[in-house]
Amino acid sequence: MSETGSPGIEDVESLAAGADEDGSVAANTDRVAAGEAAATGQDVIGAASPEAIQVALQLGTLFRRMLSFGAASTSLLEAGAQGLSFLEFKAMMELGVFETRASFCLADISESTGASMPAVSRAIDSLVRKGLVSREEDPEDRRRRVITLTDEGHRVTNAALMGRAIGAVKLAESFSPNELRELDSVLSGLVEREDLASIYEQLEGAVQR
Repeated sequence: MSETGSPGIEDVESLAAGADEDGSVAANTDRVAAGEAAATGQDVIGAASPEAIQVALQLGTLFRRMLSFGAASTSLLEAGAQGLSFLEFKAMMELGVFETRASFCLADISESTGASMPAVSRAIDSLVRKGLVSREEDPEDRRRRVITLTDEGHRVTNAALMGRAIGAVKLAESFSPNELRELDSVLSGLVEREDLASIYEQLEGAVQR
């Protein structure tokens, strides 16, 4: 391990050597990727403005509090029942958001989750085997594979969305009318951003079902 605490070239080489001996290439690659992600995270935090960090802490606090409500944990229970890894569950939630688009592929999920293409490919392979995701040839481009949720995949993501929505509603109900007005005045404009609007619509659909 390098002095910074992140994997250095020696660590990468030793992990690769170990993978050759026991065949655990994927596991070792993921360990290196996790170390690199942690180092990158510190770089991002270090480069952020004090204002951005303050808002990030405030948002993180609200999200942590939302998860403390019992209903918000149903998404985690559902993921555990399906034997899903964190990336598999995250990929499924992203697929639900992507439904507003005509088609999407591995590169879309890799970009939205921040995971590497090999890691996303392994996650989708696993989801296909579990019957939660389908992968078909794009009729307009035979080099691409279009990825969609199956009916069972929709059931899992909908259950997770409902858990998140209930947790968020319970948190909102704990605020005073004045606090709700202040939050709404700030957040209503933000959720109109293109990258947030589809997520908002997805959660809105869960609440209004």
